[in-house]
Amino acid sequence: MNHSSRSARASAEAERLREVFAEAGQDLTPSAVPLRAIERAGRRRLRRRRAALLGAACGGLLVPLTLFGLRDGSGPDPARSVKPSPSRTASASPSPSPSAPAPTVRTVAPGERVRVASGIRIWLTQEGKHWSEPDWPDQFRSAVDGNLDLTRPGLSLQSSGQDDGRVFYSGIFYGPGTPSRVEMTTDAGPVAAVGLTLPGRPGWGVWYALTERPASADGQENPADIVSKVTVYDAKGRVMAKG
Repeated sequence: MNHSSRSARASAEAERLREVFAEAGQDLTPSAVPLRAIERAGRRRLRRRRAALLGAACGGLLVPLTLFGLRDGSGPDPARSVKPSPSRTASASPSPSPSAPAPTVRTVAPGERVRVASGIRIWLTQEGKHWSEPDWPDQFRSAVDGNLDLTRPGLSLQSSGQDDGRVFYSGIFYGPGTPSRVEMTTDAGPVAAVGLTLPGRPGWGVWYALTERPASADGQENPADIVSKVTVYDAKGRVMAKG
């Protein structure tokens, strides 16, 4: 058999095989493509790739920090890395300034009764100071009848002992300025008194205090003898009136 005969025979067999495979393929039903499985697998590969890239990036950031800590031959000091610098600490926590004494003078309406203690009330009118005690109701001391020299700063003082052993002190203060705080000084030390004023700055006000009778006042007829002075201060701490 010559060469051309063998080539023709091989070509015929190849053609017959293609026809056989084509007929067999017509009887086969292709399976469905697993799209969801392919999508899940693709997402897993994407997450693994992101994690790998993130780890590589963090590793690249950590290397310079480690080298920085080893420059002086020692390892990194976590305590040193979080400890604030002295300058930052000083700016965040400034030294507290001493606070001024709290005001003890308030403005009241004419005729407004202020309760001092059980049975003791005090109130102001345009004419002056009114007060009431258990044994002496409706007492009055004028501020405008001329008995007080309102042309220069000053104050008055009254006192009365109470049945419970305490002493009720009160008076009228006068002088230019806006009162803010009243302090009474006794043999036992300073006492924060309360001041009352009327609206409109009439140039005078009323002060009062209720204290325990000091042991040094035993046997004294007048409890005012234990009071050494009473001082009225303005908002800037300046003496407005004293007596």
